[in-house]
Amino acid sequence: MSTIAAHYFDGRRALRHPVTLVPAGGRIKIVGREVNAEFESSRVRVSTRIAATPRWIFLPGGGACVSDDNDAIDRLVRERPMQRVVHRMEARPAFAALAVLLVAALFWAIVDYGLPYAAARVAEHIPVEAEDVLGREALAGMDQFGLAPSGLPEERRAALAAKLEALAALAPDAPAYRLEFRAAPIIGANAFALPSGIVVLTDELVALAQTDEEILAVLAHELGHVRHRHIMRRLLEGSAVALLVAGVTGDVAAATSLAAAAPTLVLQSKFSRDNEREADAYAFSLMRRAGIGPQHFAAVLARMEAQAPRGPMLPTFLSSHPATEERKALSGSQ
Repeated sequence: MSTIAAHYFDGRRALRHPVTLVPAGGRIKIVGREVNAEFESSRVRVSTRIAATPRWIFLPGGGACVSDDNDAIDRLVRERPMQRVVHRMEARPAFAALAVLLVAALFWAIVDYGLPYAAARVAEHIPVEAEDVLGREALAGMDQFGLAPSGLPEERRAALAAKLEALAALAPDAPAYRLEFRAAPIIGANAFALPSGIVVLTDELVALAQTDEEILAVLAHELGHVRHRHIMRRLLEGSAVALLVAGVTGDVAAATSLAAAAPTLVLQSKFSRDNEREADAYAFSLMRRAGIGPQHFAAVLARMEAQAPRGPMLPTFLSSHPATEERKALSGSQ
């Protein structure tokens, strides 16, 4: 093995010392005028080669050597069994392409399966009180977007609130919630849940529904979102994906803005089909306890879909609300 000319830094002072690296027998000896040290090769870390730039050889204890003899350093690295395997794989385009595919598959598996599972477990342990500020800011953002004070008479709002309270009381696992009434000329007939258990009911949905049972069916669905912490789960998933991308791309600075952008993430989140099915199942169970037939849910969903506004101004947070044919069929089969 040939020797390597380098400069040594002890990791304590900004002084460099000319040295010679002598690899032999699985060890590296560092010889210089003021330096005489020896390390096991397996404990030495070598930086990746980038064109003709100097390479760093990081030593145990905090010291390091730098050298521009890249060919000699490559030979040193290839002496390690694992590095020899990696080098052979890197030299074959098919292996490189396979590695890219494996990384992409792993990334997809983490985002599609790992993050939702982790987000669900984490959301279960986050106190609802911790979401209070997020919920209030999200509602304030929607008020600026296109919501307005409700035009329903106070008696009508009180009656609907009392009926929802009686409905929620039938569930042994009823979540804490707060019902808010809003007029929504842009969003139209809808109801949606926000962090901290805020459930918003629009005047347009009250006008669209033909019975209070239809309104309660939709609100029961939103209680399902609250009960299963879907809003926080979606926020955690979105934040985790952003952090994962920042880690892969190295753009860590962009990740620091996630906390400030949390209300926007809430408004731009869209429930997954699994979330919607879970909320539907919760609603059907609650409706059965109250003696409300599932046909009420199917009927109001069909009318909501027919009258749903379309266009770029509608937040994706609400885009899953009119439901699909699958959900209408499911409600009709209960």
